[in-house]
Amino acid sequence: MLTPQTQLFLESLKNLNLPSIEKIPIEMLRDQFETAMILYGGNRDESILSHDQELTLQSISKPIKIRTFQVENPKAIILYAHGGGWIRGSLNTHHVMCQNLAKATHCQVISIDYSLSPENIYPTALNEIEAVYKWAISEQHLPISLAGDSAGANLMAGLIVRLNHQQFALPKDCIFFYPSFDLTQQLDSLKEFSEGYMLTQHSIQYLINKYLGNNVTLANLPEVSPLWVLKDIDFPPTLIIAASADPLRDDSRIAKDILEKKDKLKGYLEVPGVIHGFTQFPSLFPEAIRAFEWINEFYKA
Repeated sequence: MLTPQTQLFLESLKNLNLPSIEKIPIEMLRDQFETAMILYGGNRDESILSHDQELTLQSISKPIKIRTFQVENPKAIILYAHGGGWIRGSLNTHHVMCQNLAKATHCQVISIDYSLSPENIYPTALNEIEAVYKWAISEQHLPISLAGDSAGANLMAGLIVRLNHQQFALPKDCIFFYPSFDLTQQLDSLKEFSEGYMLTQHSIQYLINKYLGNNVTLANLPEVSPLWVLKDIDFPPTLIIAASADPLRDDSRIAKDILEKKDKLKGYLEVPGVIHGFTQFPSLFPEAIRAFEWINEFYKA
């Protein structure tokens, strides 16, 4: 059962009669995403100050841009990786998202402008995320947490897999919004919501192919599909926010069950009647505001 706002949004999207994703140039897909965030991504909060900087890190060939969202007396630093299917998304598309997260958690949020596919296929983005994490561990004086939505959550969970293998210090905790934890495409929700819910099975296949350079065998790697090694590795306490009408819903449900058994599930919220990406559209989905209010309950003390 979809909410009225979700039904209206999906009907409007259907009426646009957009071409299949592979027929739209990458730059146009990125521009569409930027425009959607301007129209429906909510208003920027001028009370949450932000500034950009470029990091020159020894292990990475080019500077990495980050955007820091300041709060007074922050409890921790949250490194954020944006969603967008590895091919789109930016500091701007997730500006309001990061502001809302900073307000909800009372933490300083650092958003990472990692390199996009298909120009930069796996493992480029993950290497950059790792480099920024290790920079934060060495240069910052607060506990480090991780957060991300969709493909960004995939990168952050992949980082945790990698840190386990390196026996490197793990983050304090994690917050994941409708994460993409399984790139092998074998979960039931992918078929249940294959068409008509904005994110489709076909578009997911397209995005994964672009990220992996059309080498889908890489999806079997633990740091690419971290869902299948969750039970075997150390994992930080984690909050998961899921959407009930989402092809990626079962990624969240299975992760919830595994982390719960490991006593690493900090909290789980599956919002009924909404679709993938809903927290990015507070102007369309009132459930987005309530999701951040739910997160705030864990950071009040």
